[in-house]
Amino acid sequence: MDLSKLQAEFVALQNDRSLFNETNLQGRERALDFIRLIAESVQARNPDPGLVALHQQTHGLQHQLEAVNWQLLRRMRSNIQASTSTRSQLRQQFDHFTDYLPHTHHQTHLGYDGLDILISGLFEVEPPPQATNPPSLEMVHYEPTPARAILDLVDHVHFTADDLFYDLGSGLGQVAMLVNLLTGVRAKGVEIDAASCTYAQRCADQLGLTTIEFIHLDARQVDYSDGTVFYLFTPFRGAILQSVLDKLATVAQHRPIRVCTYGACTLTVAQQPWLRSMNGNGDHEFKLAIFESH
Repeated sequence: MDLSKLQAEFVALQNDRSLFNETNLQGRERALDFIRLIAESVQARNPDPGLVALHQQTHGLQHQLEAVNWQLLRRMRSNIQASTSTRSQLRQQFDHFTDYLPHTHHQTHLGYDGLDILISGLFEVEPPPQATNPPSLEMVHYEPTPARAILDLVDHVHFTADDLFYDLGSGLGQVAMLVNLLTGVRAKGVEIDAASCTYAQRCADQLGLTTIEFIHLDARQVDYSDGTVFYLFTPFRGAILQSVLDKLATVAQHRPIRVCTYGACTLTVAQQPWLRSMNGNGDHEFKLAIFESH
């Protein structure tokens, strides 16, 4: 590890005033990652004295950057709890943290940005539970959806007050909470991991989101008859995925529904004969795909 390069990078961070712009969450996260790297390095056996000195110098900047984040998150969380921001005002605030272009079709959502850091900080009101191993080979480990893909969903699904949104494989609940906040529609999350499901409901309750329910069940066992919009970020594959899609096909025999996907499951969903693509993204894993029943 080149100490002189680390020192030069730290000096550059100290001089970078953009890190104190509230919307530069991504820049602050990179700076804090660098500071954490220094902290981990000094824990090694017989660390370089210069590295120890550099670590001590980072404390002040770390506290300043964390204070900016804390003030931002506390203010926005308080506004959500008190319902002092309208949905459009909240959306305008979110748009400052992402490069996503509203109302633009066919955008690729690869990786995470500052909006994901913001959403994680807002919705995770306490430390999340440890991830557990999936109970079967066809179930996929939880990963959060890039938040800008959900902005894409909100922009192009055209929700009404009569809709009920389902997130299948809801994990820590961020998708359901974000859709509920930005549209006002009722939302349900389906999650097989009990700890994640309990955690998500607790976070929603603490934020005052009263029209969200998280259901601890295998997705194949849920009654979806009240749902109108369904979202999947490849929570499972193979026979499990097909079994769930067959249940949704039964719902679609009684009312029109829409199915939104992101990730590898899109290619399977696109092959279902009872669905047709609404936005032409059924052949791409990293674009939001929207299908409607027919």
